[in-house]
Amino acid sequence: MKVLFVVHDCLTMPLGIGYLGAVAKKAGHEVRLGALLHGDVVGLAKDYGADLVGFTATTGFHKKYLTLAKELKNVLPETLVVMGGAHPTFFPEDIESSPSLDAICVGEGEEALVEFLDALEHDRDHTSVANFWVRSGNRILRNRLRPRIENLDSIPFPDRTLWHPYEKQMHFKTPFVMAGRGCPYRCSYCFNHAYNKLYDFDGLMIRRRSVGNVIAELLDLKGSYPVELVVFQDDIFILDSEWVREFSKEYREKIGIPFHCHLRANLVNEEIVESLADAGCISIKMAIESADDFIRNDILKRGMSREQIHDATSLVREAGIVLVTQNILGNPNETLEQAIDTLRLNIQCKPGYAFATLLQPYPKTEIGEYVKNQGLLEDTAGDFDHSSFFDGTVLKTSHRREMERLRMIFPLVVECPFLLRFVRTLIRLPLDPLYALLDKLWKGFAVKHREMRYRLTLREYLRSLKTYLSTGYY
Repeated sequence: MKVLFVVHDCLTMPLGIGYLGAVAKKAGHEVRLGALLHGDVVGLAKDYGADLVGFTATTGFHKKYLTLAKELKNVLPETLVVMGGAHPTFFPEDIESSPSLDAICVGEGEEALVEFLDALEHDRDHTSVANFWVRSGNRILRNRLRPRIENLDSIPFPDRTLWHPYEKQMHFKTPFVMAGRGCPYRCSYCFNHAYNKLYDFDGLMIRRRSVGNVIAELLDLKGSYPVELVVFQDDIFILDSEWVREFSKEYREKIGIPFHCHLRANLVNEEIVESLADAGCISIKMAIESADDFIRNDILKRGMSREQIHDATSLVREAGIVLVTQNILGNPNETLEQAIDTLRLNIQCKPGYAFATLLQPYPKTEIGEYVKNQGLLEDTAGDFDHSSFFDGTVLKTSHRREMERLRMIFPLVVECPFLLRFVRTLIRLPLDPLYALLDKLWKGFAVKHREMRYRLTLREYLRSLKTYLSTGYY
């Protein structure tokens, strides 16, 4: 079978597609990659003779892929179009109103995709493959959910060669890596608790690759690409302190490349931070979300104190690791003063960069159900179409524009605390285009020169800048 996977752009390498490409190739299928932002994907599918075109989608951004599906079907009616990822996992019923989709995949796709492709190639029944909902004539066949893959070491490493045709649009110096899957926490804005409920908590909620397996992938990367920074994408990298200690020792001795990872304040202690710093961790992301205790713990369900946030951020800074904070503004019934207090807390924590986003209450998350039941959603928010959590709020509020402007200038005020005294005036000024430009430019600079420090040639730098500025997703 000839498979064409589609991504939005080549600013990053999505691990999900990399893993799916790896298992498909291992099973003997031919795989290529297309990028929406870098060429004619429909033309590529036609020239390649794709038997199947697949993409993974998040809620909101899925609409771009549904548009692509229609375009594909108009030109290539016999090519199967399949959507996987977070959106169809939680909204599989969307296939019923999307006639251009031939199938959707719910949950993990590695084992399911191989079985699906093998069935197609050998003329077996592909409509009964577990994890798939498949269109068959006028019916949608809804198959059972298969168990999650417990042994992550059994999955081949992501196939990063899929991105080689786009080497002019990207570089290979900062690969994404995941050491595990899953999260035990129940943050109300996140899909993890809904994902665990989907599986009825069957099997291991948290699955971790062995240290040896992760190190083997990193050695392979180190030997194949000019890697200058490893970016671990695990939701929380330090869930297992014993694993972190073993990993840090092996990483320092065998890899020795700077890396970035995500921490959670209530899990941070001096030993963990020292292990990470000694291994080569140069930057971390840590979510503060809100300075207000009620919003942070009762609404967002973060389960941590302000004192824990202060202690954790201090330990990170004292270890010489660049701190990047993550914050959510525009929470249910949040006042401007509460949001400005989150700004103050970030100034006290002294991050190298402060991410600020606007709450997007995705349907089927706990916060999504909460705002719906409380009548806090705008009437136009019924058909959720936000592809980014930077560009607007769907909650009813009397200070919408002020909150959206605060989000745009938030990182700059944290960087330049003297602006705090002027912030109430700044968010009343209708300077949105200027604020948006400054926000994007500062984000790009801070991420490149603080959070993700690595060398680029002038050509690589300009190429990355062009891709970054041309997408509204980041």
